[in-house]
Amino acid sequence: MTCIDEISGQISDGMYLKMTDKFKRIYDKLNGDKPFHEDQFYYSDDDSELGSDDDSDYESPRPVRRTPPFAPNLDPTRLSEITRLRNQLMDYVKKMHEGYKVLEKWEKEARRTFDPIKRMTAFRKNMAIKQWCEKNVGWAPGGEAGELIGCGPIVTGFNFWTWKNLTENGLRTIVLEIGTDEEIIRAQRGFVYYDELSLKTLQKLPAFEKKIYDDYKEECQRKMTEYFNNAKLKVLEEQANMTKWEVLCVETEEKLTQIDACVYHRDYWEAATHEFWVAPGRMVDNDFDAQVMRRR
Repeated sequence: MTCIDEISGQISDGMYLKMTDKFKRIYDKLNGDKPFHEDQFYYSDDDSELGSDDDSDYESPRPVRRTPPFAPNLDPTRLSEITRLRNQLMDYVKKMHEGYKVLEKWEKEARRTFDPIKRMTAFRKNMAIKQWCEKNVGWAPGGEAGELIGCGPIVTGFNFWTWKNLTENGLRTIVLEIGTDEEIIRAQRGFVYYDELSLKTLQKLPAFEKKIYDDYKEECQRKMTEYFNNAKLKVLEEQANMTKWEVLCVETEEKLTQIDACVYHRDYWEAATHEFWVAPGRMVDNDFDAQVMRRR
């Protein structure tokens, strides 16, 4: 048993239990499979020393059970704790795999480059008009953005969001921003007609249309910059999570070592280089065939 204990760290618990069980069977066979009260190994026989056949005042000694040398390693509490720690370790490793998938996703997003909008296509112009109408929906009679382009609450397709439709149906909202003082007062009271606009206001219309498109481009740039910055933060967050799981794995392995249990190869995270390695051989003790994988 001393020899077996010396190599216990190199064999599985199943093999260890099988070997100790066979030792016990050999031991029982060598002792004739005697019950405890008949086997001299378990008690002291004082009859020879007494030298008397008179047993009137003699009390038979109680059998003294000696603990077999393999009992400490068969402690059910210890085996239960080993199982719990290994299941916990496996759970941490699985969480690292799940976190790594999320990390890869955000790394891919963070590496993307966003080119600023250089040319306003017809589709982008439609999107710009739509965005402006949604921001100024408060001036629509029924509170629907589609009313500002003459479509009502339901707009099917993007072709309706045009500057032409906006000036025909939402001119009042435009005048409230660029009209003269007199025109603004009139627009606040009711509908405004194109023919009633002053020359000064008519001259501002092209620049105002361009402003709608420029605001759209600026908004797109702001949103994309915000998105990419968020992706970079997500990368750092997931890297920190991977490090957290790695620390918990190491702590669990230390607990296994303290109770003299085997610690097997597993997948691990290198926090310094931000690399996730899948160790060769078995992961923990579940016969998981792993592969070596290095992040580039």
